[in-house]
Amino acid sequence: MVSLLLSPGLPRRILPFAVFLTAFTVVMTILFLSFDLKAPKHRELFNFTRDLDFSSVGQDNPQFIAYVRAVHLQSPPNSVRVVEKFNINHQTLLVASILNNKVNGTFVEAGAYGHGKLSNTEWLESALGWHGLLIQADPWDFITLRRQKRSRASSVHACLSPTAYPKEITFRQISASDGGDDGLSNFTRVKCFPLYSLLLAAKMTEVDYLSLDADGAEVEVLKTLPLEHVDINIISVEKKVNKSDLMNFMTVHHYELIYELSDVYIFKMNRQELLSSPRASV
Repeated sequence: MVSLLLSPGLPRRILPFAVFLTAFTVVMTILFLSFDLKAPKHRELFNFTRDLDFSSVGQDNPQFIAYVRAVHLQSPPNSVRVVEKFNINHQTLLVASILNNKVNGTFVEAGAYGHGKLSNTEWLESALGWHGLLIQADPWDFITLRRQKRSRASSVHACLSPTAYPKEITFRQISASDGGDDGLSNFTRVKCFPLYSLLLAAKMTEVDYLSLDADGAEVEVLKTLPLEHVDINIISVEKKVNKSDLMNFMTVHHYELIYELSDVYIFKMNRQELLSSPRASV
């Protein structure tokens, strides 16, 4: 036994194990230190999870618009889901009534089918023949969105940028059962495009109804819109924002609050006020 332990070949046999153990310890130490234990919802793993800003790319850059249209904008599916009865919420009925049940209208819905919620535009599409664009950042919810087989709606897997240029961020996926608690979560990289860029890519600068859910960044998203170049009639905004900031922005841009529901504000463009404003004469 003593001769075996003192064998000259023993160090050579344990050297690979020692190197592996040392390397493993170093990697795990760096991995542990790279997490912010005080903020489990916003952990960063090395540098590759930090937000990336592409401030040199203008939101109306033709090459960028062509890229979004070719790579990220998904056309409506070829097959159509047959549904005998569509669910419809009170918000959608109010929008339809404001527009006198307009047929063949246009919509843009940001946050469609988020966390098990109903779409605010599905009934408008199925019953009134509307067409438009669906936006969803969460990968799981985007899969749900595509499974709906919306035959008159293009879609894009992206978040809305709070700036007038694209970004790339680390996105925290929240399952329906998570409820936002500090449990285990999945993190993924998601591209964020300015809303105006998506409107240009979808060739939709005239929109009857914009349903906006941007997880608290709604006002920032609206501020990126060059409203002198787009015409949006009805805008609904989730109640995740500072109401004063939202009202100030909407009032300045000639929108009036038509309905305030438990979870959403619904605004309508005041056409008469707009026509009498300096913006109309530009």
